[in-house]
Amino acid sequence: MKHRKLTQAELLAEAKERFGDDPKQFAFTCPGCGDIATIADFIDVGEPDAAGQHCIGRNLGALSGPAKEWKGRGCDWTAYGLIPGPWTIVMPDGHEAHGFPLADAPVAATAGG
Repeated sequence: MKHRKLTQAELLAEAKERFGDDPKQFAFTCPGCGDIATIADFIDVGEPDAAGQHCIGRNLGALSGPAKEWKGRGCDWTAYGLIPGPWTIVMPDGHEAHGFPLADAPVAATAGG
């Protein structure tokens, strides 16, 4: 996936344009496996702060054994691991955080969506 750097305000504006005003419907694509998860999916698993930085599989059990044996949804990728990003978000205070890219379109078939 292509690296991209944007401000938090730009990310929010783009997310609203794609998914509407309800942040729970904002969706991110895992660069590792391609799974698309909404913030609602992460709320459902009790990890809302992981949205956009974890693949949903990480919160569903992908870390419980070797990744090649995981048969559930997603994988164990994180945006801040050995290979960061691919998006870099510049916060209002100037510090940067790595994140997953927004999904291309609204997702109807997710656990929380």
